[in-house]
Amino acid sequence: MKTAIVSLALGAASADVINVPLTHRPKTVNQFHAMNQRRVERGQKLEATLKGGLPSVSLTDVEDAEYFGEVQIGSPAQKFQVIYDTGSSNLWVPGKDCSNCKQGSARYDSSKSSQHKKNGQSFALQYGTGSCTGFLSQDDVVVGGAKISGFTFGEVTKEAADVFGQAPFDGILGMGPAKAAVDKVPMPMDMLVAQKKIDHNIFAFYLATGEKGGSTLTLGGTDSSLHTGDFVYQPLAAAAKMLPYWLISASDIKVDGKSTSACGAFLGCESVVDTGTSVIAGPPSAMNKVLAQVGNVTEDCSNLKSLPTITFTFGGHDFPLEPEFYVIKMKDPQSGKEQCQMGMQAVNVGMPIWILGDPFLRKYYTVWDAEQQRVGFAVAKQPTDVVVV
Repeated sequence: MKTAIVSLALGAASADVINVPLTHRPKTVNQFHAMNQRRVERGQKLEATLKGGLPSVSLTDVEDAEYFGEVQIGSPAQKFQVIYDTGSSNLWVPGKDCSNCKQGSARYDSSKSSQHKKNGQSFALQYGTGSCTGFLSQDDVVVGGAKISGFTFGEVTKEAADVFGQAPFDGILGMGPAKAAVDKVPMPMDMLVAQKKIDHNIFAFYLATGEKGGSTLTLGGTDSSLHTGDFVYQPLAAAAKMLPYWLISASDIKVDGKSTSACGAFLGCESVVDTGTSVIAGPPSAMNKVLAQVGNVTEDCSNLKSLPTITFTFGGHDFPLEPEFYVIKMKDPQSGKEQCQMGMQAVNVGMPIWILGDPFLRKYYTVWDAEQQRVGFAVAKQPTDVVVV
């Protein structure tokens, strides 16, 4: 079957997959601390309103998602920069009538597309640190050079300006499970398969560190040039049947080979594999056990090399994470100097759930397999290991 191919600086993918280049925009120290505080406040609100039973919890921390790429909508194409986010399941972009979207941002104009079809159904999306409202539309959408005909997406008419107003992206394209989609709109991966643009409902992320180039989303399979060794797959946890996330279960979290006892004996550490969160987050009682054994990183990064290795155990397989990954380096906007901050945080989301965010995903090239309901990890090639063509 003929498929669309995009060749990137990291090397061409195999002939049956599509590569989408992603841009990484790191946060400043001030932005990082502001987002940490928002997570804490969000947890406090959830704890205050929780009244028993299974809560409806939004785990996606969209302003913290720093990896974004292009999507085209309409004919002729209108271009947008969107987060490709595995923690949510809808595509939205600002519409031409958005009342408070940031100045200068791209706006979708249905009158300029020959393929637009009116839908008009209202929608509302609530993320971990922001929300947006608008209505649904239908048009052609192009992802990585592959066209999806008649895709249903959201035109935003109002957004949380304090969250999205300064963001370097226009909207969000959700890559989460189909059952998590608001209004049950079809998923991009499902439609790419149905319209025979790719063979398999499988995608993979390669996330480079800092502002280094090469971050890539591969659709339809994996790219062997971006990892070493074989993938180790983990089935989705039983809890994923109730909670619509890419959820896997860790049996242990160790620091320098010693168990932290952070994971329960029966449920383990239920973990959402989420490209939309820039830290590793965990329940306060459990995460504090880990942080106590790790210790603190100095702002000047002077003790970085002396920090321990953290190991996550999934399905009997150990996945070590060195301090170069779980410590985040960023610029101080006042001095311009590089500072180190711990890329792990205790967060209460209303239930004992962990979030495997970007620090883990930068170490491991990760594949999400909807066909076999599993997530796989292989060691990612670092930029110095990748052949540039």
